[in-house]
This record gives sequence, C-alpha cells and structure tokens, in this order.
Amino acid sequence: MADQTLKAEGEYFSFSPKERIHCRVTGSGRYHILFLHGFAASLHTWDELVPFFPPNEYTLHLVDLKGHGHSVEQRSGDYSALHNAQIVSAYIRSLGVDEINLLGHSFGGVVGMFAALECPKVSRLVLIDAPAFPQHIPRFMRILRIPIIGPLSMALLSPRLIARKGLESVFFRHERITEQLIERYAAGYRGLAAARGLAETARQMIPDNAEQITGRYAGLDIPVLILCGEHDRIVKPWQGQKLSRAIAGSRLVTIADCGHNPHEELPEKTFGLVRAFLAGEPD
Repeated sequence: MADQTLKAEGEYFSFSPKERIHCRVTGSGRYHILFLHGFAASLHTWDELVPFFPPNEYTLHLVDLKGHGHSVEQRSGDYSALHNAQIVSAYIRSLGVDEINLLGHSFGGVVGMFAALECPKVSRLVLIDAPAFPQHIPRFMRILRIPIIGPLSMALLSPRLIARKGLESVFFRHERITEQLIERYAAGYRGLAAARGLAETARQMIPDNAEQITGRYAGLDIPVLILCGEHDRIVKPWQGQKLSRAIAGSRLVTIADCGHNPHEELPEKTFGLVRAFLAGEPD
C-alpha cells in the first residue's frame, strides 16, 4: 500500500512515485494540528491564522493538496476529495503521533471528513465553510471543468486579476483584501500546470456516488466543530445546518461579519473559536 512506503523528503512527502505533496511543519508543541486548505488555495491560506498558535504548545502541519500550490501533478490522475483524504491519512500515519487534530476549509473540509473517517488518529475535527453536500458550483469552476478550454483560458488570464476577483467573491468586506493577499493567491495561478491541477480537481469535486458518500458523515464519532461565515456566498448556510444534523454531537457556530474565508478575514476570532474547541472548553 502507498502509505506503507511514505517517506519524508525535506518539504515534500511521497505518496506514490508520481505524487509528491508539498508540506510545511512549524512549532514544536505536544498538540498536533493538520491544516487543509480549500479549492484554488494553498497552505499559505493559513498565514494569518498560524501566528496565533503558540509554537511551544502546538506543532502545525500545513500541506498543499494535490493539484494546488507546490503539489501540482503533471497531467492527470485522481484529484478527488477521497483520494486527497488517502494522501492525508498516509501523511498522518507517517508522523508516528498518537493523535492529531484536523482543520479543513471548504474543499479541504470535505477531505478532512473523509480522512477522519479513515484514520483513527484524528481526535478532533474543525470544518470551516465545508461544502459537505452537492450544490451549485461557481461560474469560475464551471469554466475550468471544460476540457482543454478551461485550463487554457485560466492560463491566459492575469493571475492577479483571477486572485482579486476570487478574493472579492469570498470576502464579505472587500476593504480587508490586501495586496499581500492578492499576490499570495496569484502566485498559485501562474502557468498551465497550475491551471490543469485546478481543472482536474474541479471536474472530480462532485463524485457520481455523492449521496452514498454523504451518508458516511454519521460515522464521525469524534468532537466536530462546524464554523460558517455569516455572509458566505460560496457555501450556503444550509450546508452547515444539514451537516450539524448529520454528525451527532457536532457544534455549529456562525461567525458574524464574515464571508467564506474566516481564517483570513477574521483570523483572531477564528483562532479563539478553534483553540477553545481543541481545549475541550464548553460552549
């Protein structure tokens, strides 16, 4: 099995001969947290949130999911949430830790749920605006799904324009969008390889057996925190409400004055909620 031969290679780990996943580890604390970014993002989406975690208390594991950031595959393959979850589970098992907390945003939240179902080392799960059930996908993703035309169109557009428009769609208050954020996202959109990776992910995001897969959520028997931005235009409020009903004992919290990316738009507020949950504090 692939996870039995997983090897750390500097800032990468190998899941298979053709799948090298970029990762970064920071901090040296006893509490391990694995962060999974959303679609069309990278591990840098956590740059605003990470500094709030005391490095002597936490060890933070940041990864670029397949087809994103520096984990860009050559041409094709499996980019689904299920396959990404297999990669994540393999990475967790390679660490040799007894338990790990998992935090996923948007598409990364779906990956995180599948990883938690597969890997018993996941002790707590935080889901931020996760599209747990099939829904209408944004126009940008619909275009990307078109063979050849989709990735080629993205590769020809200005990366900064794509980044700015994308951030405007996920932030509630546009004045919170900085030039640093725009450049950070634009860096992940340069080149045809990046466009191909995102296109493959967009095509495989909603599986044919979605109803069967979503039925597995009830099997999550660990503490789960579901965070939703009050003004999320990407993942609608009904997603969090339906998911909280599907996962017994889960906690649903709506973050006011915020869009789809609370960890970037309101990082201090998001950190407070996450840290209290991971510490086992009551509502």
